[in-house]
Amino acid sequence: MPLRGPRFSGDQILEACLAGTHRMFEPERGIAVKRVQAALIELGEDIGPAGPDGIFGSDTGSAVSRFKAAHGLQPTDPVVGPGTSKALDDDLFVDPPVLDPAFAEFSPLVVDHRVEPFVGLELSAMISTPLDSWRRMTARFALDNLNSGRMTGIVVRTRSEDLRAPYLTVAAPVQPGGATADDFYTRMTRPETALGTTIDFDDQGGGLRSFVLMKDELIMGHETILRLSTGGRAPVTLRDVLLHELNHVRNAAMNPVIRAIQDTDTTVYASTSLAQERSAVGPPTVTVLDSFTNEIAARHVQWICVQEDAGNPFAARFLPPEKLLAAVHFYFFDTKLFEGNGYVAGIKAQGQSQVLFQIALWLRVVQQFEFSDDDPENTRTKILFGDTASLAEQLAADPDPRLAEPDGLFPLPNDFVL
Repeated sequence: MPLRGPRFSGDQILEACLAGTHRMFEPERGIAVKRVQAALIELGEDIGPAGPDGIFGSDTGSAVSRFKAAHGLQPTDPVVGPGTSKALDDDLFVDPPVLDPAFAEFSPLVVDHRVEPFVGLELSAMISTPLDSWRRMTARFALDNLNSGRMTGIVVRTRSEDLRAPYLTVAAPVQPGGATADDFYTRMTRPETALGTTIDFDDQGGGLRSFVLMKDELIMGHETILRLSTGGRAPVTLRDVLLHELNHVRNAAMNPVIRAIQDTDTTVYASTSLAQERSAVGPPTVTVLDSFTNEIAARHVQWICVQEDAGNPFAARFLPPEKLLAAVHFYFFDTKLFEGNGYVAGIKAQGQSQVLFQIALWLRVVQQFEFSDDDPENTRTKILFGDTASLAEQLAADPDPRLAEPDGLFPLPNDFVL
């Protein structure tokens, strides 16, 4: 009989522990270890100062031994096998599982393996925040889109096969680029280094749907964001990346619009000749535009939620364009995130005036994105990006432009520690 509860069910390593074909002990590491650690904590066990880090160390082993002793399991060694995995699963089992309060409204989706359990916990925490918070709004957006099927699921890459069947049920037989639906899924779910990835696909009715994959190490809490120019690193959490990717899902319809933009469009490119030149020798310049606009929009939503957590729920309403422009300039000029085909490097080589002019044009594209389900907040945010674009245009004509302290995106320069 397989594991029953949504915390453990479907995890191949824990199912193997139950079947007696695998034994978990020090120094094993991975999401399965973190699932055991989180279960022990939920049941009142102390697993040590490191917390649920996905690393089976001596403190986790001691907690396992205490748990086994309390449940009459012999031997009481620091090993998770059939008896321990079943006891942990039984202790946390809620009948029916779809009503498990830990996952709130997301319980049915976790039970169906369409939502990673740790993602479900994050979303259930977000949906319980104040009614007017961006965190709750984003979690509600996720719930509505998951329930409608507009979003197939949110899982870790090592369990991407959990989504293949529901994806194939709705996917068009031929996906963009001519690949079959099955081949497209195989290609898009291959291992990669991105912390989170939103994958858009065509459905059988001609619509657009998405699913999200999370990196395993992110779930374990071991990831940071690298600032290539200095080697500094900024901390990043599962919730940060989840907020980021859900904003990509929100704006999936913008992607084909952006990718249809021609390199000759003077309303988008400060140097159309450079855009065409770089497309001729590398990836299309429009992919750089697509990446930049999506990232800036998503990182602004992340920043708003970070501010809410810090007790500043109205920070976005009082964010001046001067500070947002400085933050966008930091990402354009300093992070090296958008140098895929050399277009950004070429613009930077033309001087600060051209950089600011290009930022202004691209912020006009960001202004077309959607940010919130709350109409006044969505409109206010669009106006902010429009005002920031206008400021960039003004400063582009200034022979000695001065930028303010950056704010309004996450992470910011001060978040990166050497």
